[in-house]
Amino acid sequence: MFIVVLGGGIDLQGHLPDFVQQRLDKAIGLLKEHPQSKIIVTGKYSFLYHKDKPPLTESDAMADYFIGKGIEDTRILREKESKDSIGNAYYLKINFFLPQKVRSAIIITSHFHLERIKYVFHKIFGPSYRFEFAGIQEKLPINEEKKVVTRQKELLKKTKEVLSVMKTGDHEFLKGKLYKIKYYREKRPAWVTNFVAKGK
Repeated sequence: MFIVVLGGGIDLQGHLPDFVQQRLDKAIGLLKEHPQSKIIVTGKYSFLYHKDKPPLTESDAMADYFIGKGIEDTRILREKESKDSIGNAYYLKINFFLPQKVRSAIIITSHFHLERIKYVFHKIFGPSYRFEFAGIQEKLPINEEKKVVTRQKELLKKTKEVLSVMKTGDHEFLKGKLYKIKYYREKRPAWVTNFVAKGK
């Protein structure tokens, strides 16, 4: 079994948002409960970054956080290709779950992200995988939380549109297409870009 921590943004100085650190702290507790499990940290950086990019990947920043908390580097696996939630699931499946023949995992994300992540992982992995999802209740300012919840509902609808033509479990559908789909070229509101880059 894997313990997977999903990325949630990184700023241009290489700092992780507070709500991502909350995910990492949850994972540390789970690592103690499951001493034989390895942890996978996910993410390159958001596809919303264009010219200016962070000095390190989200997965490297998360790995550094774990190491700073005393977690052995040998227990940490880094998924360094994905740039969003769909990419998280796709690259996890082809680079870790399939090669290592692992069929179960605990997936850690934030509560506001949970419904969309459940849909994406079921759609890309299919019904033969067993996942336990842990949604961390994030600590966001009230005005930001409302925006994020509204945006996640919009993203879930959009994600279902993007993946509707893909058969459940058929990750090969995304090969060569990921990040080339029109969805990734659509303009986002400024606050969304700021949230991805700064976590606020």
